Amino acid sequence: MIKYFMLMAAGSGERMKSNVPKQFIEINGLPILIHTYNNIKKIDNTKFIIVLPDENFKKWESLVKNFIKDDVDIIRGSRERNLSVRNGINHINDDSGYVAIHDGVRPFINEDLIKKLFNEAKKRGNAIPFTTSHNSMRRVDKKNNYAVDRSRYVQIQTPQVFQISELKKCMKNTSNYNFTDEASLFDEFDIKINLVEGSDENIKITTEKDLNYFS
Repeated sequence: MIKYFMLMAAGSGERMKSNVPKQFIEINGLPILIHTYNNIKKIDNTKFIIVLPDENFKKWESLVKNFIKDDVDIIRGSRERNLSVRNGINHINDDSGYVAIHDGVRPFINEDLIKKLFNEAKKRGNAIPFTTSHNSMRRVDKKNNYAVDRSRYVQIQTPQVFQISELKKCMKNTSNYNFTDEASLFDEFDIKINLVEGSDENIKITTEKDLNYFS
């Protein structure tokens, strides 16, 4: 099975309120993005693609190359995540394999979960990690809020693994350019999403308080 692993690191990270995009914030001497890469780089027979911000691309490319000496492809992202993913997917010339798309600011990913996702995608076409909520949940609208059965809802994570040819086909035919993740894109075409149990540790670094997970 031909495997690609795409690290999405093209965002601005505005919610972090940092002088640099959050994926480049240094923790223990390494940018968060590099922490993420170091946790996945030993996966066998995998080609890595790193998607960086279009703005100041050369600066970020130089920074990444200063830390990563492996053979990885570094490409430009775009102003929106879905467009950045499209850039990354179009960079792949071989449609016969599978691609994992992962948030560059989920540094606590582990190899066992990645292997499980690739294996499930090979069997079923795609694989999306999820976790369940341990808290009570409510649905909110403009006028009120209502208790809901939390057992009917899950929280979606990355990496999300897809057959490359199928993902490219959906991207080519979609009229929706605002999908928040690739699983949402597949919903448009009524393609079944195959959920795989993820990890509570696989958090996304979003705000300043999330940096405490490194301590």
